[in-house]
Amino acid sequence: MTWVVDTCILIDVLKADPIFARSSSAALQSKMDDVLIIAPITYVELAPAFRGNVEAQNEFLNALWIRYDFEGNREAVLAAHKSLYEHVLRKRLGMEERRPIADVMIGAYALSKGGLITRNESDFKTLYPALSSLSPASRRPSAKRSSATPSTPKPAPP
Repeated sequence: MTWVVDTCILIDVLKADPIFARSSSAALQSKMDDVLIIAPITYVELAPAFRGNVEAQNEFLNALWIRYDFEGNREAVLAAHKSLYEHVLRKRLGMEERRPIADVMIGAYALSKGGLITRNESDFKTLYPALSSLSPASRRPSAKRSSATPSTPKPAPP
């Protein structure tokens, strides 16, 4: 059987949590004969715990025999990993308030694919300065009207 390991279990073990580390470690050990994996979002959520150090994080996961293959999403996951870590740093410095995990994942995916269409360009530009984006607001039709297509006023409601 395959078991997906949640972020909190890994943090318990990593930080040697005085309340949960022992039971979390035991839970992992009890499933060592099975397959242990993490979801891409868990990999991203671990970034602050490893100060953005992908190699150290991978060593930790490998030591626990936890798989983290992202089936073609590697670039997006690594971009989200870096972005979330940088966001946490800015948050700790009081430069940001919210934790945009959905924006982190959407932006990383868009970065790996080429671009993003969004109404929230500024949110994504903070996370991914190199991301090509298109905002419908920045593409509003010109106020000029062609003489070939005159506007006709709408009739007043009855």
